[in-house]
Amino acid sequence: MSFPPQTELLHNRILTVLSFPLMERLQELSIMFERCTARQIQEIYPMIVHSIFGINGNALGWGLRTTTIENGPHYFNALHQFFGVTGPFMNICHRLLNETTKFAIDISLLPVNGNGESKFVNMLNNQSSAFYSDLINIDPFQRQANTLSLNAFDFYILHFVLYALQPLHCINPIAMQVHNERTKTVYLLLVTEYLDNFLPLHPDVLIQPANFCNTVKAPQPLPTPLLQPQRKPRYLRIPTNYGNGNIGTSGSGGGNTSPQSGGSAARALSWRSESVVHFFIDIWLRYDIEAERHLPSSDFVRGVRVLIKQIHFFANGVHLDHGSLCLLRKVSLTMVKARIYAFLCSLIERWPLDCSLVVVLELWLSYIQPWRYTIAAANHRVGGINYEPPILPSFDNFIMENIIVYTHIFMLLLPRFERLDYTVYRNAHMLFRLSKTFAQQDLGDRLQRFEQVGSTFGFDSPQRQIKLISNSPNSNVSWISLGGSQSPKLFSREMHAQIENFLFIISMARNTVLREIGTIRNEIAKRQRSEGFIKNLLSKLMAAPSQEELTLKEISRIPELLRQGINSFCNIFNVDPGNLSMHESLPPEPPSPQEQTEQFSFFDMSDSLDTSKLTPSKMALNASKIRATVDPALLPLQSNEIRPLTHLLHFVSENINAKFGSSIESCYSREDFCGKVARQLLCAPMTEQWFDRKCGNTSICEKQLPPRVCLRPLASIPVLFTIVCSLILGHWVWGAPTMGLMGLCFMFLIYVLLQALIS
Repeated sequence: MSFPPQTELLHNRILTVLSFPLMERLQELSIMFERCTARQIQEIYPMIVHSIFGINGNALGWGLRTTTIENGPHYFNALHQFFGVTGPFMNICHRLLNETTKFAIDISLLPVNGNGESKFVNMLNNQSSAFYSDLINIDPFQRQANTLSLNAFDFYILHFVLYALQPLHCINPIAMQVHNERTKTVYLLLVTEYLDNFLPLHPDVLIQPANFCNTVKAPQPLPTPLLQPQRKPRYLRIPTNYGNGNIGTSGSGGGNTSPQSGGSAARALSWRSESVVHFFIDIWLRYDIEAERHLPSSDFVRGVRVLIKQIHFFANGVHLDHGSLCLLRKVSLTMVKARIYAFLCSLIERWPLDCSLVVVLELWLSYIQPWRYTIAAANHRVGGINYEPPILPSFDNFIMENIIVYTHIFMLLLPRFERLDYTVYRNAHMLFRLSKTFAQQDLGDRLQRFEQVGSTFGFDSPQRQIKLISNSPNSNVSWISLGGSQSPKLFSREMHAQIENFLFIISMARNTVLREIGTIRNEIAKRQRSEGFIKNLLSKLMAAPSQEELTLKEISRIPELLRQGINSFCNIFNVDPGNLSMHESLPPEPPSPQEQTEQFSFFDMSDSLDTSKLTPSKMALNASKIRATVDPALLPLQSNEIRPLTHLLHFVSENINAKFGSSIESCYSREDFCGKVARQLLCAPMTEQWFDRKCGNTSICEKQLPPRVCLRPLASIPVLFTIVCSLILGHWVWGAPTMGLMGLCFMFLIYVLLQALIS
């Protein structure tokens, strides 16, 4: 197919622009959006969207899921400004809504799992959702959906949602690094902004952008079983030309639909919210985690948490909204409830036991606490007040309907929490978050009461829940059973014994941390006594905290977190704390001879090393004790060092050591007072160790370093700041900066001589 000259020129121009660097690309596209007509933008719009999200090209696209404020502040701000709700691209999406041309998406291009199936595609083929009735084009021969006809806004939002399902953390090392940290990417920021805009908390908030054609999309009947609005609902009617299968017709947003008086004016702004709700929930919560080869990224799970929180905000404002969004507010939480249980179960069963488990925990805790996402709670958080919202009786219905999400998910997480190492701060904090959630107010009593009531009616059975939700507007639900209809209860005798054993493990971990804290404190005190008062004072003023002090600062917070978690669970499940052998403080005990023989090390060169006795905790302890044994002068540059000066001083030190090495070594080994002074000024001899992997085998290489001169400390900013202060003081007091420098050198000499005397 050959394009007309003008169209071909436009295609060549957009291909050239899309190959530009990111900043120049955004600038050129903004200019093109202003100068081109709507008809011209329609020709290039799909190409731009495909380039943004890496369709048929680079999977990273424009880097929305890899760009953070830390690794690229300029790119981060530029992308956020370009794709924001009032940015140039969103304005173009709404500008194209005035036209009748639709954009087609082939069903075969939608993502599928490892088995070649997709829950979302199956839902489209089964036609189980009325929302997609005017978006689907049915193949008359195969009787299956083959394409989706979408307006410009839906076309962009659908690609935006699908972009989160790409396993970028398994494809690109940049994405892997970003998703292993709790940083916010541009994509996650846009998710938050889009959901907050199109699913507003306050009913009187105007959805942006507001200046676009209001006859874009035809009305869609929302499912309303058992949810009758207070006033007559204003539905959008399905267009009469539905089913013709032509992409170029009005379809979901044709101009042939005549606007309805009164109701259609209000509904004109609500169809975007319907699209956002359906696309985000239907695609994200239908993600088939069990059948997928790769786990979703932690960034995706954090995005789902943002969705859950905003759905709670959106649904909790239903009593204040009597407009066009009232009905959507009522059914949005029901749509989430129909899928969240299976989604969480699949996620928990496959998620690794590392620090990223906290994103799954926070997702679950956000869903089971809807009282935290109300207008009152939001107003208190804006004021900066530490506010604990009350669990009002109006939330009892939510707790009853989602009782298995509280109880069964807790029982599913408990075996995984038993395997965590609670001597690590992040794991201890996860336990604290879990205990704090279930200990708030009378939530535990309500769960116990509702679990007993639910057992009478079958509310606590996943199989019973299937029957209940099958009568809801979203009946296409797949649940995961936990062992048949007679599943265990959270507040049963069996679970009480398991909880008691779990708390015993935590108390033992707490005692271990207390002993470790005592040991570290004794080591720090012993080192400080050996160094003397003056050196300790100068170290506190000028040197950075040692690794032991940083470790002590981190683990000193763990015992209190574990204590609060143990007390909370004891109160919830009526466990006697006296059975847990928990002590407030324990003195460090010296290891017995048998324990000393069991302190295995990876660097033990003896032939009697039995690695079968290495437990995971001992392996972690050995790994934590591995330290770099290289020359301190060759360590990487620190943040408080000046690079050029460090290189210069290292060059000078190497020349001095090469020229006067024998004299330095003989002076260091002297037994008189001069030798003591030399040992205060020179670096002590040491054995350098490193791994050699050149031959395919990992072996430890060693090198003996003699006493040597190291001038690198003079390149640190604190030392230079002290020298500058001495120069300024000498200028003010004696009128000569060199006098201040000489005074500083004299004080340093006195300090060295005193250290030599007491050494």
